[in-house]
Amino acid sequence: MKYLSKRSFEKAKKWIQENARPLEKACLGFYFDGIGSNEVLSTLKVFQNKDGGFGHALEPDLRTPDSSVLATSIAFQILRSLPVEQSVSYIASSAIQFLLRNYDSGRMSWRIIPQSAENFPHAFWWDQIGREEVFSGFHLNPTAEILGYLPEFNPALGERVLSALRNLKEIEMHDFLCCKRLSESTHLDNLFRQSLFVELKRLLDSCVVTDSSKWNGYGLRPLQVANSPDSIFFERLQKPVEENLDYEIDTQDESGVWLPTWSWGDKFPDDWEKAKTEWTGIITLEKLVLLKRFGRIES
Repeated sequence: MKYLSKRSFEKAKKWIQENARPLEKACLGFYFDGIGSNEVLSTLKVFQNKDGGFGHALEPDLRTPDSSVLATSIAFQILRSLPVEQSVSYIASSAIQFLLRNYDSGRMSWRIIPQSAENFPHAFWWDQIGREEVFSGFHLNPTAEILGYLPEFNPALGERVLSALRNLKEIEMHDFLCCKRLSESTHLDNLFRQSLFVELKRLLDSCVVTDSSKWNGYGLRPLQVANSPDSIFFERLQKPVEENLDYEIDTQDESGVWLPTWSWGDKFPDDWEKAKTEWTGIITLEKLVLLKRFGRIES
């Protein structure tokens, strides 16, 4: 079993403090230095628009200032990590109204990004021209995740999610993560939650990469699924999770960071360099938090 050395931990912290966005700096202080969550909220608020939704490259691969369900879902992931009273703050309330206004009841889904995002720098997988089928209609990503953020559970939409899962023999990694975040919502009906767990456990092996030789590419690592010792998936994934923790410690860059495993290719090269720096801060913070949860940082 390996541990992140004090020196390596301090290098990572120093990089975040000097190079990351104010949001990641505030989160670093919240997780490691006893700083209150108000600073996280104030830096998160910068990404929120008047319509309640979030944009402004909160998700660095999508540079549009316009609100998107994608960026708003990320805001809720951050809010969920804060004390309960913050997760129901004025920021969350207006974001929920944005989500409710943008729900397509006919298709029982949310469009993950607005059509206007095409007019701003973005990763090639967010290209929309000629790919309307990718962005319209029912998709587990982001619909399942958003369902879990609504204050009142929608039983019909919940059944739609379960029906989609039951028809799958394997699942795409982002679809799985959206359903996993739904399962972590506190207000779900117990029967629905158990049914959801059954499907996720059935599909788990089809999407999580347990072969460490493939972790240098883009894929769903065990730590992204069992991201704490309390996870319902931890017992089943314990061995690969322990190997994954060792791997993360071994692959820290000399500068103290963990780098993204993807790029935009030759699309918007200058904007990609900015996004890459932002992702480096996000990923490095994520690794430190995971290592802390599993007691893998030297005291």
